[in-house]
Amino acid sequence: MSLDSMIRLFSPVHSAEMELAALQVLRSGQIAAGPKVAQFELEFSRLVNRPHVVSTSDMTSAMILALHLAGVGPGDDVLTQAFSCLASTAPIARLGARAVWVDIDATNAAISPDDLKRAITPRTRAVMVYHIAGYPAPMEEIVTVCRERGIAVIEDCNAALGATSAGEPVGRLGDYAVYSLYPNRQINAIEGGILVCPNAETAARATRLRRFGIDASSFRDSLGEIDPQCDVEEIGWSSALNQLSAAVALEQLSSLGARQERTRDVAHHILRECSNMQGAKPVVARRGTVPAYWTFLFLADRRDQAILELQSRGLQATRLHQRNDVYSGFDALRRALPGTDSFMSQVLAVPCGWWIDESQSIQMTNTLQAVFGH
Repeated sequence: MSLDSMIRLFSPVHSAEMELAALQVLRSGQIAAGPKVAQFELEFSRLVNRPHVVSTSDMTSAMILALHLAGVGPGDDVLTQAFSCLASTAPIARLGARAVWVDIDATNAAISPDDLKRAITPRTRAVMVYHIAGYPAPMEEIVTVCRERGIAVIEDCNAALGATSAGEPVGRLGDYAVYSLYPNRQINAIEGGILVCPNAETAARATRLRRFGIDASSFRDSLGEIDPQCDVEEIGWSSALNQLSAAVALEQLSSLGARQERTRDVAHHILRECSNMQGAKPVVARRGTVPAYWTFLFLADRRDQAILELQSRGLQATRLHQRNDVYSGFDALRRALPGTDSFMSQVLAVPCGWWIDESQSIQMTNTLQAVFGH
């Protein structure tokens, strides 16, 4: 069955307003930088209820910045889940640090605070917590453990925009939070990322580092030339969000609430219709949390065979991630991860998004019931 005829796992946001915004930026000639970037950062800060927001060219660059600002460097340990994406974990290796893999609770996909305590080493500088597929992790417990030990906490919210814990947006408890603006996320900036910083001073440093370490307010003189008296004290790299991406992202904010509400409606329909299936059970979010449902997660028997059956019936399904502790490129501390083993052998991700209409939602749950038994 062709992908065009299937219920898709992801569908990038697209609108006439986005096209017009992109065209206006292209015609202006002001593509690499401009006021749209600052405007988007301001609107995003309001969205997540944290004031110090710095946009980047992609999510991985935002994570590199977060780790760097947290003081992570060669010889340091960074704790994180193995069930994740290289877009999140690769920065650990890029900074010369060692990954220490932490187990997850196989029933709810959340990082295990108990195993995190066991995984802490004398070299631990930071903990990076991925809210898997937008299902909120137990941040209160993790932050308490880390603050007692002086360990920085980075919330990997790349798929969790719109998720809440105790009625508040995720990303509010960590020292840093990172979001993705990749096309298959809730906001499609063509490509981009967001770094939330703990204070204005750190955000200003991040803003300099994303453009080679340059302070834009003093880098050029009254003639518009580079001022030889302007020092660059900390050399950064090129990772700034461009004006084109910011303009495209801005046009999606007005529809974001309605799209997130539709996503939750689809999730609730799946929960109602599929909680009593014989061969697969929904991953139930932790009490007091509301997932963003980047995808809807099940724990399924004969999972790989089920993926083939679902796809043959027109429903795109996947294992979502490959656990990263299999990659030899990481200088990693290998640990027993029984929860991850169990979860990786059963996890099944199916579509759960604003692009799924009522008839497709019914078709999807009927297909799931047919494959797993009801």
